[in-house]
Amino acid sequence: MKTIFKDVVTIFVVLLFIGSFHTTWSQGSDIQNIAYIQKLLDKEALTEARIELEKQLDRYRTEKNTDSLIKYIALVGSLKLANGNHDVAIKRAETFGKELNQYQIPFVDKEVLLELAWIYDDAGYTKRAYTTVEKALEIAKQIEDPRKADISGIYHNLGYLASNLGDMAMAKALYTMSIKTMEKEQTKDYESLHKTYNALGGMMWYSAKLDSSLYYFNQAYKMLEQVEKNPMNSYYRPALVKMNMAVLNHALGHVDDAIQASKEVIASFQTFIEISTDESKKLRALKHQLAAIDNLGSFYHSIGEFERADELISYSYRKKLKTLAPEDNNITISQIISAQAKMGLRDFNAANNLIDQALYRINTSKNTQFYWHASALSTKATISDELGDFNNADKYFVEADSLYRQSLGKNEYTRDFLDELIDMSLFYAKIQDTEKAISLAEECYYFIKTSDFNNTLQGFHHILNLAEVHFKLKHYKDAQAYSNEALNMLNNKNLTTTNFTDSIQIQYRKPKALLINAKSSYYLNTNKTDTFLKELLNQLNDGIAILNQRKEIIKSYDDLSLLITENNELFDFSKQILLDLFNLTDNQAYLSKFLTLHESSVYNRIRSRLNLKNNLAFANIPKEIIARETYLKNKMNASIESATDGSFETFFNTNSNWNSFLDSLKNNYPKYYKMRYASIEEPLNKLHKHIPENTTVVRYVFNDNNLYAIVLTENGKQIFKLNYKTAKNNILKLTENPFQIKSNGIHLYNLYKTLWKPLEPAIATKKVIIIPDGELFNLSFEMLTDKAIQSYSEFTTNSLLAKHIVSYNYSLFLLGNETKTIGYKENFIAFVPEFNDKMKEEYQIKIKDSLDLDKAYLTLLPQPFTKDLAEKSSHLFNGDSFLNENSTEHIFKNSAKEHKIIHIGTHAESNNLSPELSRLVFAKSTDASSKEDGYLYTYEIYNINLSSNLAILTACETGKPSYQAGEGMISLAHAFNYAGSESILTSLWKVDEQSSAEIIELFYKNIKNGMDKDLALQQAKLSYLTTAKGRTMNPQYWAGLVLIGDTSPINLTTSNNYLYWILGFAILSILLIILKRKGNK
Repeated sequence: MKTIFKDVVTIFVVLLFIGSFHTTWSQGSDIQNIAYIQKLLDKEALTEARIELEKQLDRYRTEKNTDSLIKYIALVGSLKLANGNHDVAIKRAETFGKELNQYQIPFVDKEVLLELAWIYDDAGYTKRAYTTVEKALEIAKQIEDPRKADISGIYHNLGYLASNLGDMAMAKALYTMSIKTMEKEQTKDYESLHKTYNALGGMMWYSAKLDSSLYYFNQAYKMLEQVEKNPMNSYYRPALVKMNMAVLNHALGHVDDAIQASKEVIASFQTFIEISTDESKKLRALKHQLAAIDNLGSFYHSIGEFERADELISYSYRKKLKTLAPEDNNITISQIISAQAKMGLRDFNAANNLIDQALYRINTSKNTQFYWHASALSTKATISDELGDFNNADKYFVEADSLYRQSLGKNEYTRDFLDELIDMSLFYAKIQDTEKAISLAEECYYFIKTSDFNNTLQGFHHILNLAEVHFKLKHYKDAQAYSNEALNMLNNKNLTTTNFTDSIQIQYRKPKALLINAKSSYYLNTNKTDTFLKELLNQLNDGIAILNQRKEIIKSYDDLSLLITENNELFDFSKQILLDLFNLTDNQAYLSKFLTLHESSVYNRIRSRLNLKNNLAFANIPKEIIARETYLKNKMNASIESATDGSFETFFNTNSNWNSFLDSLKNNYPKYYKMRYASIEEPLNKLHKHIPENTTVVRYVFNDNNLYAIVLTENGKQIFKLNYKTAKNNILKLTENPFQIKSNGIHLYNLYKTLWKPLEPAIATKKVIIIPDGELFNLSFEMLTDKAIQSYSEFTTNSLLAKHIVSYNYSLFLLGNETKTIGYKENFIAFVPEFNDKMKEEYQIKIKDSLDLDKAYLTLLPQPFTKDLAEKSSHLFNGDSFLNENSTEHIFKNSAKEHKIIHIGTHAESNNLSPELSRLVFAKSTDASSKEDGYLYTYEIYNINLSSNLAILTACETGKPSYQAGEGMISLAHAFNYAGSESILTSLWKVDEQSSAEIIELFYKNIKNGMDKDLALQQAKLSYLTTAKGRTMNPQYWAGLVLIGDTSPINLTTSNNYLYWILGFAILSILLIILKRKGNK
């Protein structure tokens, strides 16, 4: 099942494995004889178990005791006794079943079929299991005794198997039949009621009926209060309900609760597996446990923790391959969701490989899996689209569409299927297949007009989708008309909302309608006057205002992705209107507003990601203030979720309380308020006053695929439009062959001509501050050359490194920071874990559960040169260093503050997918009671005092450079800036450890000599180039190191030791003179 917010393209499946199971012999599993055989199997005493099994069977055969014999079918078909061969186990069970059929007793025949069905299902033959239970149902209908017939239990079993086959509609009908049958019975079977209520809760979830789902799950819990206390009822069954409640909690936005519940579920199933002696039940508990791990991965995915999600889902997949039958559907499901996890990481090639494996299994399987087959095809289509393979994307969307229609029936639509049709229509609009795009969008549009979805949130989505499809097809008149219809719908008195949440959600989807409407009007108008453009700008400002409200109640990564996408689109088009107004009127105010909007969008992205985190803490902000903030936010969300239709009072009251709280923050904690909540659309009209003396600022800005450079000096600002298409091609070629000097010499010269030469006449200073944007964060401007160089040595004369002293920043707003450089008492502190083999061995010994083992930590490369540099620098600056196992996260948090230089010589990962999860890696703690994982994430840095003149991070490894480029660096720099670091020296890419250590050593010597930080780095690089040999002169080895932030020199504390030496020498000299005079006398 795809994730919650269906009006955006989502690429992940929340696995909800809701079934329980029903077997009759489980009631007899406590019989002493059977328990004895199970103990032998647990001890791997297979020969003894076989002998004992035959001995017991022979006794019951002699007695013709069929009631006892039927309880042995599962043991006869034991996978262990068949040495792990499912086909052998099945054959033995079927042979024994035929033996029991000879008694010609309907009850026995029914039980044989039911037991065989579970053996088939365990072996992965779910379709065969389903047809077998259908045969059992026909026999059961002929049995007069209702308890022996157990019709309700058989309906439940069929529902469970139908859900495994992906036929949710059939499963729901069968579970409902089971409940109805049980309700007619005089004696309540609470265990069966529990299982079926739990299953129905899952079915309601699939139908997006969350209230009904919650009702049935609560009923399932109530039934457990009436049952006998045993391992099944104490661990297994409560864990099943809690697993499903976790998914429901996640849907309601309670992600932390869902994660915690999932961890408890995994532990409960593990306890059951360890104490149970029933082979079949242990296997099913393992399946559910692995499903809970998959769910946990999906929850982490929803908050943007894609790597953690991938680790968990990959672990589950590997364990399924090792423990489950080759035909088991759960392996196929794992391949599908593993593919989707890889898509979250934007590793589309790995995702493609996994989804191909899943489709091969489905196509060659003996089971028909409608739901998962359609999901796999839809996933394959999305992957193909991302890889630019539009023909295959078309093919798989068509197949998925056909399968959905086949499973639902003619002219039947579910909410999920309608959302799939939105995805398909937008894809066809993207590839300009007009007929398909409009056909699919109109199909939904006309269906909702005559269905219960008319005048609802779902209906609004489909009107807006039709507008978007027409816009993508450049049918601007139709796009304008349908976006008007969507906007008018918001004022429709007949608009049906099931609750206040729908009202809020519709309001929050309004910016997309405003944007499509404004863009359509823009392209339709051939005479764009300043009056017309100002009207459009006002319309866009309404959308931006709504987005600013919405960021306060972000619940999931899907929400965040939608918010950032719409932010970017609205801001980009607003900036285009401002540029048009500037070009039309030559009014500098419009250019200032253009820059203000761009800088605002940068901060909005950072703030929105921080709002997604519920466990944030901030330095110098009392815990009770953060707790109050969290409480009020949750209350605001709850007022939205729980309000009845038209009940606005609670929501407005909570909003009023929230605004009062913000006022108190503004007065009492201004730094925190400014960072998280203050208006950031402050004008940049006076920016020139904040530009450092003898410095030029170059701000690059992408807007709607166009690249601009704004050059700012003390005297004003100029804007240049650049040819980014040419620049992009040259950047790509540089990354393809980084060590080909002759070809790269041409590419570097081309980049110089494209990105620098057009604005060169406006740059009259030696010092330059560059603020990149987008993919330019992956480029070091210092390596651009004013001619096509033929050798590396020419970088010392013909590069921007030689001509300018370059530093970087990520926002123009930081130039307005007028805080003076602080002088700290201590000069230097270093943290270098090194990650040697001994540290990794000690860590592995400490970890007992493989699920908790951090495999990434074990693959980290040792850093001996970084360790040597830290030791040398500690002596140079008379500072301290924490090395190897002493360089832990805990020690760093408590020791780093208030040093002039904080040297962090560790692996640092810049995450462009989820920038707030960029992180520093420290040594694993050897303290068993420590709860720290050795990773310091960006969002945690806000709660640390890192007051310093300079922080050094030289081992950065960027994430996916082509996706949201620079976002990881921006978030990391923002966090360090808030934590008190005036500047950071970091790397744009993974720089060679030895060369970076050499450059930093030279840089430190320059700093000690009193140079400005930017000059010190420039001179260090030039000195490095004069001594480096061969390929180590390549820019890959030196150009990635950059300085971000304040460039002023560091006022180091000089050691007093030399004074003592001078004083001592003076005293000694005086003594010698006195002694000499005495001797002369």
